[in-house]
Amino acid sequence: MCQSGIDLAEALRAVSVECRHPKLKKILELIYQDVQDGIPASSAIRTHAAVFGEAYIASISAAEASGTVTEVLPRLAEMLQNEIRLRSSLKSVLAYPVVLIGVAFVVLNVLVFFVMPQFGKVFASLDRPAPPLTALLLDISQLLRSHVIAIAFGAVGAIIGLMQLARTEAARRYWDGFVLNSRLLRGATRSLLSGRSFRLMGTMLQSGVPLLEAVRMCRQSINNLYFRELFDSLERNVVNGEGLAPAVASAEFVPSGAAQMISTAERTGKLGMVMELIGEFYEDEGERLIRQLVKLLEPAIIVVMGVFVAGVVLSVILPLLDVSTISR
Repeated sequence: MCQSGIDLAEALRAVSVECRHPKLKKILELIYQDVQDGIPASSAIRTHAAVFGEAYIASISAAEASGTVTEVLPRLAEMLQNEIRLRSSLKSVLAYPVVLIGVAFVVLNVLVFFVMPQFGKVFASLDRPAPPLTALLLDISQLLRSHVIAIAFGAVGAIIGLMQLARTEAARRYWDGFVLNSRLLRGATRSLLSGRSFRLMGTMLQSGVPLLEAVRMCRQSINNLYFRELFDSLERNVVNGEGLAPAVASAEFVPSGAAQMISTAERTGKLGMVMELIGEFYEDEGERLIRQLVKLLEPAIIVVMGVFVAGVVLSVILPLLDVSTISR
């Protein structure tokens, strides 16, 4: 709307009217009122930094200083749309494996709490002992049913304990390192983290945010500790008047081609544009790798479920068939 000549305040009012999310609608109305009162848009938005993020606020502030708000807002909107699209895509890709695991959990509970007890009664009425594997499954079922409350409390306690542990820096560092170096996850994780951080930096640079501030904003937006340390190195390089490429090249978890492209961009003075392109490329690459990984995991999950259920069923049914045959 701003590109078509509509005043920023009027654009905010129109967006707030169309917004259907109650909380966001209220925030947009407050921002509109502030802008109407003559407060700069960046200052009005900064009071809601928890919603919009410092990177967006810094970009708008720089755009206001350079008089390029109408050019910067569409760029920020495009970046946000890409983030939403990527998240939606990843959620849809991961939905099927989650459903499979949920089905496996339900099947397991049905077998343990409903099916196995019935077969246990059948074997108890027979004169001959159950085979070792069948007896083991029946004992496990009996153990789980007898201590279900204790197991439930133990599971809740374990989850709470893991959540508390996950907040410690040591646990975060271990997990962040694991996802970056695991053979199964590292390709997708490295590409997605690199893509998001480089795209964000490129967008801010294109919006007129100074390089040092852009590096700091990117660092704040990243949760992975190893990537944060990379941006600490980038910040030191900028302060010392050095380029970004050496620090990027020394980070083994950043795709190897990124450093060369950044080095070329620094020489040609097109760092912002190139960073955006690099970010877009690696985000697409990360999404592709996630899809590829899920396609490999789906049949594996199905096979494991099938083998487990078939093993349980056969361990119970075959002895019953054997008894039925002997009785004839």
